[in-house]
Amino acid sequence: MSMKKKMTTGILAGALGLSLVAGGTYAAFNDVETVDNSFAAGTLDLETNTDVLFDLSNLKPGDWFEKTLTLTNNGSLAIDEILLTSFASGWEDVLHNQLPDDGVNNEVDFLRQFQVEVMGETFTLDELVAHANQSVTFEGAGVASLEPGDSHDFDVKITFVEDDTRYDGSRFFEQNKYQGEGAAINLRFEATQMPGEDRSND
Repeated sequence: MSMKKKMTTGILAGALGLSLVAGGTYAAFNDVETVDNSFAAGTLDLETNTDVLFDLSNLKPGDWFEKTLTLTNNGSLAIDEILLTSFASGWEDVLHNQLPDDGVNNEVDFLRQFQVEVMGETFTLDELVAHANQSVTFEGAGVASLEPGDSHDFDVKITFVEDDTRYDGSRFFEQNKYQGEGAAINLRFEATQMPGEDRSND
């Protein structure tokens, strides 16, 4: 083997040796740890036991009726406050030409004929409709109204109040003006979450 070939071989061998040594400097014990994180939002799900609480017709002054409305928390989060907004619709003035004033009235007059009793309070239907976002919370501030899976019953009594007031100089009762009239009362319940809190130690 010529000197030139021997030198080339030696240089290659030396280079390979250096390469192996260099490669070895990157080899070390190794350990890998993984921390898995997950974030998921809870759910607010307030449910009522019925879509229609009252569906009555042919009512007369003095009639009354009671129903139970149940609110249930079907979500995964506690409910802080429950807000009620009411809407009236479908009322029309029915005229009666035998009455001194033809029986002219308005929606508020009609709704005032009905007294509502719920949660120890008494008010008229027009008062119920007039106030938006009424709180029906039944626990103190900062205390959940409904925990997940819990329910609460509301006993509701509505009375068509009897009024024996007559028109001046007439045998007709003033409540005759409400004959044939009616209205739909829609109740909308809105559940709110509890205040945010430090979850660092969960």
